[in-house]
Amino acid sequence: MPIVGYTSLCKERAPIISSKDKHESQTHIARNKDTSLVTHYRVDGVIIKSGNKCDFLLINEDKKTAYLIELKGSDLSWAAKQLQATEQGLSAQLAPYQLQYRIVANKCRTSEIETAEFKRYRMLWRKRLIYKSVKYEENI
Repeated sequence: MPIVGYTSLCKERAPIISSKDKHESQTHIARNKDTSLVTHYRVDGVIIKSGNKCDFLLINEDKKTAYLIELKGSDLSWAAKQLQATEQGLSAQLAPYQLQYRIVANKCRTSEIETAEFKRYRMLWRKRLIYKSVKYEENI
């Protein structure tokens, strides 16, 4: 079910859904090959106006999967904290969905990937966490 009180950024069966901030290079592209019912929202400054939050939320209603998407400069641990804060802040609305976590950063430095803090998120979310540099495309 769509997030009540907010309008989706995409058409309900959009074939391609792009998450991108203006004037930034980081991009998440979702391909909706099954023409599933999808909704796409800007979280930062729209659904959640203060505190930590990720940039976008993409929901595949047919597959009951929600993607929390953070577009970041380079701080992967901070990006993971933002994803977790959004999950907690929207827990009631996200309860019916299998959550997926996406970080698209300008740089994914090995030193950041190997920090103890980011390793905790990697262990917690396992295969549901994907982090890539600059652009990430996936089928949803």
